[in-house]
Amino acid sequence: MNNLTKFANPSVMKAVLTERLPLLCPGSSGITSCRVQHVRYSPKKQPENESLAACYHLGIRDKDSQRERQVILYCQAFLGGHSQREIDRLARRSADTAALHSMPHHFRDLDLLVWVFPEDPAIPHLPEVSDPERVMAHLPYTSLPNGLDEARDIRSVNVEVVNYRPELRCTTRYDLSWGAADQAQSLTIFGKTFRSGEGHDVYTRSEYLWNRFSGVDEEVLFSQPLGYKSEVQTLWQLGVEGTPLCRAIGKDNCDAYLKTVAKGLAMVQNSDLAGLPKWTLDEHLAEADKKIEKLRRAVPSLLEELNLLAQLVHRDAPSLSDIPLRPIYWDFHVNQLLAQDGKVAFFDFDELVIGDPLQDIANFIVDLQFRDVSQPLARRMAKSLYNSYRSQVKWEVPIDRVRWHARVQFINKAYRVYIQQSPDVKETVSELIHMAAQETTLGWIGNASLIEEMAR
Repeated sequence: MNNLTKFANPSVMKAVLTERLPLLCPGSSGITSCRVQHVRYSPKKQPENESLAACYHLGIRDKDSQRERQVILYCQAFLGGHSQREIDRLARRSADTAALHSMPHHFRDLDLLVWVFPEDPAIPHLPEVSDPERVMAHLPYTSLPNGLDEARDIRSVNVEVVNYRPELRCTTRYDLSWGAADQAQSLTIFGKTFRSGEGHDVYTRSEYLWNRFSGVDEEVLFSQPLGYKSEVQTLWQLGVEGTPLCRAIGKDNCDAYLKTVAKGLAMVQNSDLAGLPKWTLDEHLAEADKKIEKLRRAVPSLLEELNLLAQLVHRDAPSLSDIPLRPIYWDFHVNQLLAQDGKVAFFDFDELVIGDPLQDIANFIVDLQFRDVSQPLARRMAKSLYNSYRSQVKWEVPIDRVRWHARVQFINKAYRVYIQQSPDVKETVSELIHMAAQETTLGWIGNASLIEEMAR
């Protein structure tokens, strides 16, 4: 892994990419900043077949104006000259398909392939929705306000990438301006562009939830879908004003906000969404076993603790019960929620599945441990969500079952740290595995006196 680790290091990659800047970004004089995101290391039993993918957000200074602009690069790094094999595969694909897939820059000395955004190996239509002029042909005009009926009604479009996941999807903010100069109007919408038809499924879910629950409870908001354009595999949504819940919440409003979160989550789980994939207990166990085995090979010093963790996961696995399988978020966390004057807005329905509803509670609670909130507040939020959720659903919410899902989520986070090759990867993985293996995982959630003591 040593030869690939450098591609996850922002300082190293800033220097590496600076040498190749004239080819990647003509007319630029230098890189002012480099952030590495979405690192994905692919371990293999045969080390020469390993690879690493990463996304780099660069600050680039223009040579003539000296102004700074942002550039996104997507890179795939290989070993043993295998980048040439990948280039050959991409060339064959381009010859065999009608879609205009772009070819990357190929740096043989680094065994590296580089795409400059909006070029993407799996989303050939991304340039269509990333350019202010070209995107006008794809906007959802039938759902926009009167006066925004066609492309020529628009005075300007400002495009801002919000979240780009290479080869998967890209969420973009569009600020539209229209009307006469002395009566200019503006509107913010969001487009989520997918690599293929899975975006239509997300649109169908969003439309169902909006139609069923919009206005049912004044404190719970759902993002409004505006349409889906299959030509560019893009789901359009109306912008929701608000503040990320994690920034809006404090000890004085914590209980009220988490009661609303529980209410909205119960709405989603009690819905009759159809066509969702199903995730069973056996699949959870198989996935946990696979990740633990890979971590054994990656961090041999954790072998004893990982073996114990594998035993605990199987020993404490939930048995069949009266708790029904329901639509769940799958990866429910606080960053999927916005606060708006005491209300909570729900969005991001990409990964909904049919599964154990208590998984959403466990994932939310575990995720709080890694957000920018104090431990006392995180624990109070967890306690408040747990209690409020119990009052919103008809099924039992046993803490042992929540604890089991939390243990699995800690394993998932440890594995994610490993494949993302985060700084101090072995130390962080060790800490997460220790948290997962503790017999008292989330034991504090039922200890009201401890919560009150920590909150003081």
